[in-house]
Amino acid sequence: MTNEFSNQGNEPTYRSGTAARLAGIPVDTLRMWERRYQVVGPQVSARGHRRYAAEDVDRLALIKALVDLGHSIGTIAHLPAARLHEMRAGLMTLPSATQPRARGSSIVRVAIVGEALAARTAAVASRFPRLQIVGTCADREHAASTLRGVVADVLAIELPALRDDAVDFVDALAAAVGARSAIVSYRFGTEAAVHELRRRGHAVVRAPIDLAQIESLGAALPAAPETVAAPPVTAPPAPRFDERSLAQLAQISTSVRCECPRHVVDLLLSLGAFERYSAECENRSPADAELHRHLGRVAGSARALFEEALVRVAQAEGIALPSAAV
Repeated sequence: MTNEFSNQGNEPTYRSGTAARLAGIPVDTLRMWERRYQVVGPQVSARGHRRYAAEDVDRLALIKALVDLGHSIGTIAHLPAARLHEMRAGLMTLPSATQPRARGSSIVRVAIVGEALAARTAAVASRFPRLQIVGTCADREHAASTLRGVVADVLAIELPALRDDAVDFVDALAAAVGARSAIVSYRFGTEAAVHELRRRGHAVVRAPIDLAQIESLGAALPAAPETVAAPPVTAPPAPRFDERSLAQLAQISTSVRCECPRHVVDLLLSLGAFERYSAECENRSPADAELHRHLGRVAGSARALFEEALVRVAQAEGIALPSAAV
């Protein structure tokens, strides 16, 4: 097996396939950008192979991010790295036709994961009044517990190595804090992981990133779907039947011609079980807890309606009910 990178001097260099994968672009795109626009100037080995340094890969990833935001490759291919970073950080405006969706004056809540990223953002957070850092965690292993109860619009996470198993982790952590999407920065990673994260709606860029980039990339992320507020549901009454009484009624109903009593009993048992499940279900955030409370109230209200229905069915079929339940 050939090495994906080699050391020439003190810095590693990469073959074109590896460099393209790390930058998040197809090999054909890399070759076209090089042939038409000379975006990078790779070394050439003694055998005639192109070798890309880490700074070449960073430049390719930076240009790719700007192209994704709407810039023409021909207008940015020859710009210096400092200028490209300024554009990506939002210090230069995009043409109106390609301007990302604006947030107006609303505050964007950001959860930060990654020791270096947390340190960089803490030092300059006051310079970004539109961003509110609602939680930070130095390492991914403790992120779920550290950020428990945190509610964020965007999750920003920095990973030194982006492997395939990180995809589900990022997805789950974003959902846990209520974020619509995540901004994932990485130094090295697999093409499959980068592609899958982007397919799921997350932004994936080369590390390092800062708050200016988070603000810019966050504006380009897809907006959270609008939700319609559910009508309020009042607290349901206490159950009229316990499981033992329902089980007895189900047995009695088999002796009559109509099967409605047994069907209603089955529905009551299911609704009661779901009502209890909603009350005991683990909550990952305040929004999650409110959802489960709503589901429990809905199940309880349905259970109360079917309890009334069971009384009417039992009366119609001449079935005796427990005296406490009438």
